[in-house]
Amino acid sequence: MAAQKVNIPKLGIFLGVVAAVASGLLSAVYVSTAEAIAVNQQKKTNTALQQVLPPFDNVPGSETKTIASPKGWPVRFYIARKGGDIVGYAGEVVTPEGFSGDVTVMVGLEADGSVRKVIVTKQTETPGLGTAITDRKVQKTIVDLIRGGTEATGLAPNRFLDQYDGRQGGGTPWAVAKDGGDVDAKTGATITSRAVCGAVYAVAGTCIEHLQDLSQGGGQ
Repeated sequence: MAAQKVNIPKLGIFLGVVAAVASGLLSAVYVSTAEAIAVNQQKKTNTALQQVLPPFDNVPGSETKTIASPKGWPVRFYIARKGGDIVGYAGEVVTPEGFSGDVTVMVGLEADGSVRKVIVTKQTETPGLGTAITDRKVQKTIVDLIRGGTEATGLAPNRFLDQYDGRQGGGTPWAVAKDGGDVDAKTGATITSRAVCGAVYAVAGTCIEHLQDLSQGGGQ
């Protein structure tokens, strides 16, 4: 029995049509979900800003400046105001130096550039090791559980992130103790500790270096 010949031109046309339809469907899904994704991301950013900044009455997201840090990482600064006066800044930076990939850090700063609070907004670090550096989780005691305790307000403590509170950038870059610095690192998660330390300093140092420029305000 003779083998059936494959019609190459027709097969090519068929595959082209399938690819075009699939591409169209993917584009339609992207367009339909892009707005929702953007809205959710903005909500996360707004929540993060409220957590790290002093009380403000403006919309920090409408007044921003992006400045390159000494490492070349772009730092996006959000300017917070109350009654028209600048009360603080929040700087967000992405460091590629995490153990498992990029780590996004947001640093709240007082008007004088000193660190107010640090949070990690995005990371893929090792659970139980790297996440001990990056995560803020409310710890409940047995008493809380028995009483049916309420959710804590504000940020949950994290000693690895809270150690930056009050520091001011400028001068020698900060380093973990293993590298001769005074920043506490978690055993087994030195790479994540270094990444966060470098990111926080990148924001704090850039803020101090450009404080006069930031104090003039910014635009979208």
